[in-house]
Amino acid sequence: MTRKRPSPECSGTIPLRLITFNVRYATPSPVPGEELWSVRCPKLCAQLKFVTSGHPSAFICLQEVLHSQLQDIEAHLGPSWGRIGCGREDGKQAGEFSPIFFRLDTWRCERNRTYWLSTTPDVPSRGWDAALERVVTTGLFRHRQFGTEAVVMATHLDHVGVAAREESAKLLLRLAGAWADGGDADHQLPVLLGGDFNSTPDDAAYQTLTAPDSGMDDVSYLVPEEARYGNQEITYTSFGEPGEIPKRIDFIFVRQSGGIKFSTFGILSNRFDDGVFLSDHRAVVTDMELPAEANCTP
Repeated sequence: MTRKRPSPECSGTIPLRLITFNVRYATPSPVPGEELWSVRCPKLCAQLKFVTSGHPSAFICLQEVLHSQLQDIEAHLGPSWGRIGCGREDGKQAGEFSPIFFRLDTWRCERNRTYWLSTTPDVPSRGWDAALERVVTTGLFRHRQFGTEAVVMATHLDHVGVAAREESAKLLLRLAGAWADGGDADHQLPVLLGGDFNSTPDDAAYQTLTAPDSGMDDVSYLVPEEARYGNQEITYTSFGEPGEIPKRIDFIFVRQSGGIKFSTFGILSNRFDDGVFLSDHRAVVTDMELPAEANCTP
């Protein structure tokens, strides 16, 4: 696909907020410290609505979403939101989704696809030493007013397979490069990748994604340290159950960050004075100014 280049008079920026959040699947047998989804859902969705209110260009990348949870979240967010993604077990409704939610009146999804993190990414499958099927949801979005395009990806790497996480990271880089190109290597699109990577910064998967030749950056390091909000060391808190170690495993990455100005980065709270954990993860949020192709009719 050959895209229309922005004309010299195109200018301006689009304020864009991106959230990634592992919502914890709706287990019927919660661990100590965990409430049922029926208790967590309205609180979690209220947080999503609050952090996207006033942000018409926002994207939400979620993980561990069962189909029933997807329906609940859609109902809470309302009809102004669209979403892409499918169940990882059969490519339809079975298993967990890693969906991307977007504002229908701001963005048009030009195309989207789900890939399995394996040697056979086009069909439901497990990769390498992974314990479970893992996917990345990918969409190409065009801004309805400006015609500006961006690629958004949401993923969840395996919690067991060390080789699977590293190989998945390599596959994500290849996919990001292919979608950024889109048939026009001279005009690379920005790619935003959010997810639960089950990988701390000293693990091979994270280091693969952020290697000097990867083209990817951890967005948190593109924001001055004093401007970062929240506890920067922990995104996975657990529910306080024995044997679980809080750590930083949820990230937002960007490819082709040149021209994008990142203004904020935050890790939000997942528990308040009522003692209810929204999830065993915390939402990760960033704000940016995306160069707009102003006056360019899509």
